[in-house]
Amino acid sequence: MQEVRLTLKKRAFPSQGRVRLNIAHLPALGIHEGENVDLINEATKKSVTTSVIADTMVREGQVRISEEDLKTLGLDDDDEVLVRKSLKLQEKLSKAAAEANTSISKGVGKLGSAAKKTADEVKTGAAKTANTVKKETKKASASIGKAAAKTANTVKKETKKASASIGKAAAKTAKKVKKR
Repeated sequence: MQEVRLTLKKRAFPSQGRVRLNIAHLPALGIHEGENVDLINEATKKSVTTSVIADTMVREGQVRISEEDLKTLGLDDDDEVLVRKSLKLQEKLSKAAAEANTSISKGVGKLGSAAKKTADEVKTGAAKTANTVKKETKKASASIGKAAAKTANTVKKETKKASASIGKAAAKTAKKVKKR
């Protein structure tokens, strides 16, 4: 990309959004008078887009800038600034879209990793829960089996008693019926 580093000089007259630079710098930037350049504070990454006025009265190596634009950049008179040919709006949009795509792709990757980690944690938790349920089910089943066996024995004993009692009563009744 075509760019030069120049020294900032505050303009005497307000002219926000316009800079004056020596005509000798135009070919190095690949621009013509009236086209736009970006002034970039490399330390803070702040930038200002301005239109260029070619001026042979401005010293080579300098750029004349308004006080407002100096403040926006966060720079002072005599500081150095990077001057770069501005991209056309379509190029700026394409570049911003590509940067957004990269950022979103990274975010999706992080989200995928987090989802996998959460899924693994849920899987581990579910396996632990399944083991606990299995153990408790075995305990409950054994307890129910013991209670069922005890109940079956009680029923068997009581059935024998009842059967014996019914047998005696039936024999008595049969004797009475015979006597008659």
